[in-house]
Amino acid sequence: MISTFFIVGALATFPLAFGQYSYSTVNATPTLRVATSIHATSTLVPVSSGTGSSKPAIQTIAVGQNGLTFTPDTIHAKVGEQIVFEFFPKNHSVAQADFNTPCKPSNGGLFSGFIATPQGRANQSFTITVEDDKPIWLYCPQNAPRPHCAAGMVAVVNPPKSGPNTLDAFKLAAAKTNSTGSTAPTGGLVGGQISAPGSSSTPSGVLPSGAVSPSIVPFHGAANELAVSSVLGLIGVFAALLL
Repeated sequence: MISTFFIVGALATFPLAFGQYSYSTVNATPTLRVATSIHATSTLVPVSSGTGSSKPAIQTIAVGQNGLTFTPDTIHAKVGEQIVFEFFPKNHSVAQADFNTPCKPSNGGLFSGFIATPQGRANQSFTITVEDDKPIWLYCPQNAPRPHCAAGMVAVVNPPKSGPNTLDAFKLAAAKTNSTGSTAPTGGLVGGQISAPGSSSTPSGVLPSGAVSPSIVPFHGAANELAVSSVLGLIGVFAALLL
């Protein structure tokens, strides 16, 4: 018969024998470590932030919210920033002119097309991205019921820091076109994009609000489970010998 003391002694060595091995979630090969009990390790997995950059700064101009005006009528914007034009009753547009010829479209200049709304803010907005720091002179080419540009519906993005080319001078020159009215660009949308006001998309690599971003992956290695099962099996064998 096997000695009880031998069995108890053998059982006492199992924690030391099996506790020397742990398994990483990255490499299933066992590595020798100093330990006194069976344990599992976890590996930190960094969450990629993706390649998307931060969203550009956005400034908003209300078109026709306070009568025949752009509000504000002067914008200072850096290269890469966006300007969103939101439209109000009844029917307005945004077009680009040269300083010396207000109320007439510049060659290849911006044009939003006409956006109408019977009341409140229109369900479409016009967004442009500032490409350089040159002045952008703007006007509304609507002529009904009277010429909007001649009535002072003009604006400027990045006006000159000095000199005679001011918004007031541009507005004064626009008023002199009242007899002829303003001219709208031919063709469709130029130099921007039409979208719903306030619409946005999630940048690459950014999780939507409420999404779960796991930072730790629990250890579930098959090798570790096998080691534990082996210990339990051997304990069962020695327990049977005691009977």
